[in-house]
Amino acid sequence: MKIIAKPIDMIATFSSNRNRLPIPFKFRYETRSGERSEIRVDRIISTEKRKLAGTDSIVYTCQSQINGELHLYELKYIIGSYYWELYKI
Repeated sequence: MKIIAKPIDMIATFSSNRNRLPIPFKFRYETRSGERSEIRVDRIISTEKRKLAGTDSIVYTCQSQINGELHLYELKYIIGSYYWELYKI
């Protein structure tokens, strides 16, 4: 996977258990050609808390079917900034 770290618009839900982590549901991002694309998160494969350069974040490895093909990608939630990005694709 290649790191792209593009900002995205996210719709997320929250779990009702104690950790109350955001759960990505659907996101929108701008493609290289300038088009807005909307992707529904079909499956969350793994979740990992990371601390990079003093910034806490949660990285979700996800899978979605896009144009009939399965794609693997990573979404990153920066905790202190309440910010989502498409991290790797």
